[in-house]
Amino acid sequence: MKLYQLEYYLRQRWLPKLLLLSLLLTGPLGGLGIAAAQAEGDTPSVPQDKLQPLISSDSPSYRTPRAGEGFRTELFGREITVQPSDRRSVTAIDFGVQANLPGADNRGIIPFGALYLWRHPDDQSLLRADIVGLYNDIFWAKSSSNMGHFEWVLTFNNYTLPFSQYELVDGKAIKSEELIWGYVRPGFGFGYRQKVSPGHQDNMLAIDLTIEPGYLFFGKGSNAASNFILPKDTFELREHLQVRMDAFDRNLLSLPHNGFAAGADLINANRTNWKNWGLNGSETDGREYLSASGYILGAGAVPGIDSDRHRLLGSLHGGIGSNIDRFSATRIGGGALTMGEEYGSTWRPVLPGSIIQEYFPKHYVVAVGEYRWEALFFTYLSFDASLGWLDRLRQTGPNITDTTSKNETFASLGGRLTTGFFFDTRMQLSYNYNFSEIRDGKHGGHEILLHFSRDI
Repeated sequence: MKLYQLEYYLRQRWLPKLLLLSLLLTGPLGGLGIAAAQAEGDTPSVPQDKLQPLISSDSPSYRTPRAGEGFRTELFGREITVQPSDRRSVTAIDFGVQANLPGADNRGIIPFGALYLWRHPDDQSLLRADIVGLYNDIFWAKSSSNMGHFEWVLTFNNYTLPFSQYELVDGKAIKSEELIWGYVRPGFGFGYRQKVSPGHQDNMLAIDLTIEPGYLFFGKGSNAASNFILPKDTFELREHLQVRMDAFDRNLLSLPHNGFAAGADLINANRTNWKNWGLNGSETDGREYLSASGYILGAGAVPGIDSDRHRLLGSLHGGIGSNIDRFSATRIGGGALTMGEEYGSTWRPVLPGSIIQEYFPKHYVVAVGEYRWEALFFTYLSFDASLGWLDRLRQTGPNITDTTSKNETFASLGGRLTTGFFFDTRMQLSYNYNFSEIRDGKHGGHEILLHFSRDI
């Protein structure tokens, strides 16, 4: 079936029926989910006759509505009005569930969620926070008129799960190394922030250097082996250089439409109280470590197709470390493939088709390509492919603890529906198959993910 035939079939058959039901059940905005993508902020309401009408998507001059824009349109005989917003104040809840088939030990179904805060009232203040309680990631920057583009920075990160954790090898749990572990890590420093093109409130270049004194704590799990030596609780001091540049023009649902984002992180750390740990003290890394990572993402038109409704996207994430361990490595795994949907999440590498936080490699490269089609102005279908290279633990003997680290290649294919949904939410339903995952002794793993966002 040719592209235009598929498009016609979807637009004329099942999409109108499904989306009309959504509109009828949830009122004038019909589940557009724009609350999660656009805050109401301080922008005054604009009279309907002053809003720009949305050109029909059948028109050659159709332009995808951008985040923050106001417009009016008609859909299936119902008139819809979307008010403009500056998106400078957002409070949203983000939640979902990941299903892995076949499932690894106790990780077949993984729920996730967070409270998201974004406060950027002016160019001199910024607060971004993911708040879960047991896990929090908070960044606050403040400048003043006499500082120019320079700013003071405060950060706070904690990972304090109260239950035992274990790693996976070939999809099986190493319960003999089960332990409770976590950290609390405040930070403070100095930085530089400047607005960049295309000039939206989230288009910024930021360079921040922070000092991050932290505390790591450990407890032995109930299934840990008798010869398992627990890591020592320790103070850790990190120096962290962070670079972020976001030049994306995003659409109504915050999906990147044009532009790019790039960044890097350099971390140097020292632990004051650290000794060999693990089975018979076999783990030796971690006292002093250095890690470097970087990324670039881009979005634009499909070559040869003069239409705003067809987009190509790509991302490349990579990292390397020296003397890092599972407590300091960048966690790589599956989950929501955000692909630049939000300023503070562009740095996060995702390996589609794998379990959330499944791997802790010392080096990695992950590339993702995506084609996206705008079926309606608030509904998008995407098809993606990924290729990754990283080191992971593999079982080499009869016991699960007989392991070695191997560099391996990962490949995946998948698709995703992103749309406004009931109760003013944005819904993402995605599927990915990773050919290199190992489940039940065989290669290949399925990932199904249902993800919601809603302004509150």
